[in-house]
Amino acid sequence: MPRVDVDDRNHPAMGRARERLVRRRGRMRLRDGDVRLRLCDPQLGDELTPKRRTLGATTEGRTSRPCRRRCAIHELHRHGRIQKRGIECAWVPSRYPKEGPQPGGRGPSERREGEFALKCHVTPGGGFLAQSTLPLFYILVVARFAVDVTACWRPQRVGMITVAIELTRALVANRSGDEFVLLCSRERPDSLRDLDCEAVYAPYRHELAIKARWLPAVEAQLEADAVLYPYWPSPPFRRPSAPPAAVFVHDLAFRVRPAEVPWQQRLYFRAVLPPALRQAAAVIVPSESTRRDLLRLYNLPGLEERVEVVAEGLPMAPAAGPLPEGVEPGFILAVGSVEPRKNYPRLLAAYRQLRGRGALPFIINGRPGVPQLVIAGRKGWAYGDTLERIAAEPGVRYLGHVDEPTLAALYGSASVLAFPSLYEGFGLPLLEAMARGVPAVVGATGALPEMARGAAISVNAEDTASIAGGLERLLADEGLRKKLGEEGIRRARGYSWANAAERTLDVLRRIGQTSANKAA
Repeated sequence: MPRVDVDDRNHPAMGRARERLVRRRGRMRLRDGDVRLRLCDPQLGDELTPKRRTLGATTEGRTSRPCRRRCAIHELHRHGRIQKRGIECAWVPSRYPKEGPQPGGRGPSERREGEFALKCHVTPGGGFLAQSTLPLFYILVVARFAVDVTACWRPQRVGMITVAIELTRALVANRSGDEFVLLCSRERPDSLRDLDCEAVYAPYRHELAIKARWLPAVEAQLEADAVLYPYWPSPPFRRPSAPPAAVFVHDLAFRVRPAEVPWQQRLYFRAVLPPALRQAAAVIVPSESTRRDLLRLYNLPGLEERVEVVAEGLPMAPAAGPLPEGVEPGFILAVGSVEPRKNYPRLLAAYRQLRGRGALPFIINGRPGVPQLVIAGRKGWAYGDTLERIAAEPGVRYLGHVDEPTLAALYGSASVLAFPSLYEGFGLPLLEAMARGVPAVVGATGALPEMARGAAISVNAEDTASIAGGLERLLADEGLRKKLGEEGIRRARGYSWANAAERTLDVLRRIGQTSANKAA
């Protein structure tokens, strides 16, 4: 029996119950689209998530307003007496006749028009489960979450924008039954157009205006259980009626390495992050390193209990395109925006040292000598002097921003990744290289050593000789490159956007349920 989509608004019992509800509550009206239900056959295990596979036939739905008991089940019901262990009895209008053989070998039986009893309780994941006393039927009530994607209209998918896009796609693709609404700027981002979910749009694109004016107004009207901010922190001035928020803190470079961050970002984050942390019901960070930095730099009441570590995932690898003209396989690859924090001046100096050491036992892809250094990354800020040094350095090729097929080709043909960043909250280039078996030389600060753990060589990123020594060690030892590459592939399997989405959903459900309990 395939899944059946049900338009519950047209059911006669629903119509009668709605009329009674409107008469009783006066001003409250049910709008079209408030109720959406799906009926699943219990034998179709793939229709249910593994955690819920044993629940039998499942009806999933959500209404725009919870009941007065805040149990989040359908509006059209009433509560009975409280049972032991916090289990309640509730009644809802019957909707579907029982079909097929019943427990104990009985044949099909008709359900009496009217009402049937349910036992209700909160599930460990924060959802609400209502089990019918007629054993075939269960009702799983899902939640409604909003996701801020107002910054994802930019065509270049780099850094935090990549995280916001990939996590949003994974959340919507998660077969949890939860509903999502996207908070967009003037239009839906191209990378999210194919998602089957609701979206609301800001009347303008200016980010500060969106943060200061539009988001505080719209989030209070969404009737969402929680709001996720995967890019910037939440609006600094949230309304009391706003749903609980989960905010991402990708890194704390503006506090840990302020000289390597533009002054505008320093001022902005110093102003908006503290109130965002105070107001947030949950704070999500990508690594234990970022968690330690956050708790060390912000001594706020209750912050430690609200911080959750959710590692970022690995994007789907696109088909590799051709290598750019003039790039020979076996090169040293560096990926990242050209800006002070990425430490390109010291990398160039280390590469110059490597080339100046005379005859070295390097044979990469059958070619002796030091391979090319290929840099792929957009122009960030304060890049003028660095680009001039890149252009003047023999053996160095700067490609600028590259598309995903070209980046996949670069990873597939590189012998070593050079990533001596001064500070990273996570380090997506390292994860991408690990997944393709490319060994790396990384800075020994921030989250990079935590991610690598045997898949890279850690060096002092502020010491040119240390960077050069790490590169020389990898280039000279093919066995070491192979060993680190295999370990990188193994470790990268633990990073996926599906896992990140599941962890994030757990956080959203928890804060949504906590908010509902407080309101009750």
